[in-house]
Amino acid sequence: MKLRIGLGLILFLWGLGIAAAKEKTVYLTLSLDELTQTALTQSSQLQAAKLGYESAKSEALSAGNGEFPKLGLNGNYFYQTYAPELSLAPGGPQFAFGENNNWSAWATLNWNLWDFRSEHDMANSATAASESQDQLYEATVRQVTLAVRMAYFQVKANAEQVRLLGDSLKVAQLQYADISRQAKFGTASRMDRLSSHQEVLNYQRQFRQAQANLAQSLRDLYALVGVEEPSDFNMPLDKHMEGALPDTIAPPSVWLGMDSTEDSLQMLKKDEVVPPDDAVPQLKTYAYMADSSRFAANSIHSELLPKITLSAQAGYENPDGPILQTVQQNIISISASMPLFDWGQIVNDSDSKKKQAEVYEKNWSQAKTNLWRDWNKAKDELASLKYQKKLNDTAVTETAQLAKLTYKSYKAGTVRYLEVQTANLQALDAKIQAVSNDVQILMQLSVLSSLSGKE
Repeated sequence: MKLRIGLGLILFLWGLGIAAAKEKTVYLTLSLDELTQTALTQSSQLQAAKLGYESAKSEALSAGNGEFPKLGLNGNYFYQTYAPELSLAPGGPQFAFGENNNWSAWATLNWNLWDFRSEHDMANSATAASESQDQLYEATVRQVTLAVRMAYFQVKANAEQVRLLGDSLKVAQLQYADISRQAKFGTASRMDRLSSHQEVLNYQRQFRQAQANLAQSLRDLYALVGVEEPSDFNMPLDKHMEGALPDTIAPPSVWLGMDSTEDSLQMLKKDEVVPPDDAVPQLKTYAYMADSSRFAANSIHSELLPKITLSAQAGYENPDGPILQTVQQNIISISASMPLFDWGQIVNDSDSKKKQAEVYEKNWSQAKTNLWRDWNKAKDELASLKYQKKLNDTAVTETAQLAKLTYKSYKAGTVRYLEVQTANLQALDAKIQAVSNDVQILMQLSVLSSLSGKE
């Protein structure tokens, strides 16, 4: 009686544990499109690039406004304790020469009438620099998009590997149970039973490690997207495994749903992938920076030439020198300036900017070479992967059939159990290779999209 009560209590607590585990289990659907949009909104890297562009744009507007006349107000007040006095004739009466309270108020205008386009070229330099920051932002958008896609497909590959290892583990467990029954009746050796059990243990270890790899790739994905993890990624599993978990495998912390390989393939094919051209942001960044340096060199070189400046003032002064009254005064002046000798400072500074422009041109040339290299490598890899896909499909079918036939032959006593293990491993390797190949195709399409010349 006590045994029954104890057994009932154990079963009851076990049922509560399962129920609690089910309540904690979360269903999470990962959409590549939604994750990408979130990353483009939340990415600190992208936000920094955008702020860099906005800062450069404001600087360009400031430089451009420097070409226009500048109007300002200024005022001055001072109090002096001693106001000097002056006698017009020896021994004559003293007259005040100024006041204790003194003030002035002026409206001023300054305008560079002519500087051989020095300010204009400097404004053009700032504008080109802001355009390069804009292209840097566009390049960052591509980089973030590619990084999210690569991380997403890595999660997909890891999830598929967990699922395939689960299937292999279930097969190994069924075979171990079958061999254990045969061993009881003497139709299977203890060596075969131990070998079968070692295969089960090996798949259990691989399964748990693959599950850990899946958790790590999920954390990498969400860190890249820039949002908090929506659930516990400690023990995730593909939702297709629900209801068909191998024995001894604990319920997952989260069931994952992801885009199908076909859906991801169709999404990537919607992007019209064209070869790279000079409009690719990575190249335009260097092109604009070269323009910025050339404009800056021209602006600095123009400082060797005369500069003509117009100044005008209108205001009030009190007192008007020795006359103790407030006077309205208007002043206009035109001045010209030109450096005669500066130890080569202007020439060297201009030459530095020219050399910097040449540096950006060389960087542009190398970036273009690298761009085409990466494009061609991705195209070659994609062609190879597409060819391997056909072979992988055949290998998956044949190794699955071979594994079944080998086990039947083992049960018939015509082959050793070692051959069964080898056939099972070949079947698993073929499936993993096929899944990896499909994911690699998606990755290479993503790389081509990031290198594409399409705006």
